[in-house]
Order: sequence, then C-alpha cells, then structure tokens
Amino acid sequence: MRILSIGSIKPVEGFEDRLKLEFDILSKKGFNVTLKKNYKGNAVFFYCYIEDEIILKENHYKIMRQTFVNSIANALSDIVMDYWEPILIKKIIRDNCFYFNEIEQNRIYDFTLDIANCGELNLTQDTSSKIKRKICVVHKIREYLADNNIIMLDGFIDFRLREYMEQLEELVDTAIDEYLIDREYKEFIDLLRYFVDLQEPKRDLVNVVFCNTKIILMDEDSKFIENDLSLDLLAQENDEVSTDDIVISTLINIAPRKIIIHGFTGEDKIEVINTIYNIFEGRIHFCNSCNICLKSKPLTTK
Repeated sequence: MRILSIGSIKPVEGFEDRLKLEFDILSKKGFNVTLKKNYKGNAVFFYCYIEDEIILKENHYKIMRQTFVNSIANALSDIVMDYWEPILIKKIIRDNCFYFNEIEQNRIYDFTLDIANCGELNLTQDTSSKIKRKICVVHKIREYLADNNIIMLDGFIDFRLREYMEQLEELVDTAIDEYLIDREYKEFIDLLRYFVDLQEPKRDLVNVVFCNTKIILMDEDSKFIENDLSLDLLAQENDEVSTDDIVISTLINIAPRKIIIHGFTGEDKIEVINTIYNIFEGRIHFCNSCNICLKSKPLTTK
C-alpha cells in the first residue's frame, strides 16, 4: 500500500539516499518501506510503500503511520536545511539587501552561512539556533502530513514555512551587523597599517613575549620596553582601554622593522595577535624555542 508520495521540482542531490537512510532505521523497528522513484514532467516523485499485512494489523495503523511520519519529517527537514537553506538565504539577501553591491552581498551570504552552521565567523549565535530551525521544520512537516498523503516539497517550503523563513531573515540581519563590524575593523586596520608604513621605524626589532596572561615588549637586547606613560594614565582613567590596547599602541608608535612573537600557543589573546599581524603584515615572525621563549613562563616585570 502506498502510504506517502513526496515530490520535488528542484533536483536535489542525495534526496533518495537520505530517504533510504531513514527507511533503514525504520526497518529495524519492523517497518519495511519500499521506495519507488518516478518522473512526471519536470518533477520527481518518491512513492513510499508499506506491506498491507503490517498496515492491516488491528490497532496498528495509527501507531505505524505516526512513526513513519516522524521519520519522514526528520529526513525532509534535513533535506530542507542542507539543500534549500542556502538557496533561501541567497534569495533573502537578494530581495532585502539590494542596497549592497554584489561583492558585499556575497560576503553577507558567507557570514549568514557561517552563523547558520555555527562556524568560525559566528560571533553571536550558538547551536540552539540550528536546533530551533530544525524543530520548526519538523513540526510543520508533521502537522502537514497528519492530514495529507502527498507533499510537494518546493510548494511546501514556499507556502508553509513562514516561521522558518523569519528565522532565516533574522540570521541575515545578524550577518549584516557582523559584516559591517568586520568591514569597519578592516578599514581601521588599513588606516593603522598606512600610518605605520609612513613612519620611520624607531627600532629594528621588538620582541613580543607572552608571559602567563600578559604581553611584554622587549628590545633586541632583551630589555623591557616601557609603555608610554600617557597611555598608562589613559588606561587607568578609561575602563575601555586595556593593557592589550596599550601594547598595540606602543608597537604602532615604535613601528619596528621586525616583530618576533615568542611563546604564543594559539589559545590566548588570539584577537590581539590577529590585530598585530594585520597591522604589521610582512614584519611578523613567530618563535617558540629560543631562550626568550624558554624563560617567558616565569618572566616577571619590575
């Protein structure tokens, strides 16, 4: 007996394999589902069959169908999020971000995908956002299949997933904010790099030493480089100015020809190192094995 028909106009790579994976799980629960594929016009249909003797068991049909619907909803929600979600995000950006040029829209798209998938650029979202979208799609599919034995996935997405679309629009809004912050940061870094390039270097070499939770500046003779007194006073009066900011400002004022970073493990103060690297690109070298590196852990300043 055919229990469900699933149609799709857009050709989705891996559609059939994802359904079969779910049906393999169902077979372990005693539900052997047969899947048949058929093309009608520009659409492809997947027909799902279950043996009559399983369906006709007394008081078994409702339980069986609910289990089947839950399984199908899980598979289709993955297909929606893995295949359609990037397409939908692109459409939202194209419709709502027309005031950005194509290059900017592509960057916003990258930020949105990263946020959606909890990637490296993700500054404000966590896995709960993805779980929330998954639950939303699963619920809507279950709700629809409770009264229907056929689902056209393209039309279902266009007309039945308004709440899901709103969640994607929120992701795009967040991505726009992060893109603008990133753009302002890069413009600021470019300005600082330009300022450094204009200056005559005051030192040939500065050693940037990681000492526990602090960053210490030393010259080529391993002598401490004192911070500018005015910067220290500024930090004391302004909570928004950190010691890391003072280190960066001191390096900018010195504009050394070469900077060697000692004892950096890649775990602490990554943002500071990224900023220094971006400002002094081409002048940065990393070291983890010299005498300064070996002494940096117990190193203390007076």
